[in-house]
Amino acid sequence: MKKLHNSRGISWLIAIMLVLIIILAIASMIPSYLKYREQAKRLACGTALDTARRQLASNFMLNGFENGSAEEAKEFVTFVMNGWDDLCPDGGDVYIVPKVNSPLDWEIICGLHCSDSRLRTRLNAYNVREQLREELLKQQNDGNPYPETLPFTLHHRKYTAVLVDEDVGLKRGTKTTMGMEDAGIVAFYSLVGHSDFGADSGLKDGKMWYFAFADEDHCANWSYHDEWTGDSYRNVTGTDYLYTSDVVIQRG
Repeated sequence: MKKLHNSRGISWLIAIMLVLIIILAIASMIPSYLKYREQAKRLACGTALDTARRQLASNFMLNGFENGSAEEAKEFVTFVMNGWDDLCPDGGDVYIVPKVNSPLDWEIICGLHCSDSRLRTRLNAYNVREQLREELLKQQNDGNPYPETLPFTLHHRKYTAVLVDEDVGLKRGTKTTMGMEDAGIVAFYSLVGHSDFGADSGLKDGKMWYFAFADEDHCANWSYHDEWTGDSYRNVTGTDYLYTSDVVIQRG
């Protein structure tokens, strides 16, 4: 109490209060900063992809593509944009997708920043399934017929898919799935011959029979007999892009 009544005590008290005020001010600014940074990344991605789309559309109208193939489209975009893997400045995987009403016309979509969350899930799910198929074949050739896990990469981040013996029952995104609220992105698969799951499929042992993928918002499930299902394939209206089958032609 004596210190509070002399100038030195008051000075220390003021200094402590100033420090606390500064800390509180910084803490209150963090959410705004994170939101601004996310918006900046999204804007940078949109700008880059818009440039690539304009270049692709101009080249198509002026010269066309010999076979109208996604491979040609990707090669052209890679050339004019000085690369493909870094089209999205934030590391998002970028896809070339055919438009429904124009089979020789291609759209460029970022699987991280696309505003259509269902389309985003479908594209990323297809991407992951193809990665798992490639990794599965590699491990089987190395003498591991039924790998318990398979690695995959999405948006430059590494994840692990898990082997299962039954349908995991994904109905929606992880954010609203009990027990997976903080899981983010998950993937599961089953292999013929590892269990009774897919035993009547007619496929050879070791082939992928079932695949399930979910991000925070939606899920996409695939099996040999059902093709693609999940809430990312339901109630899809007003889109210009194919969504009922394997839509990805080229992936990064």
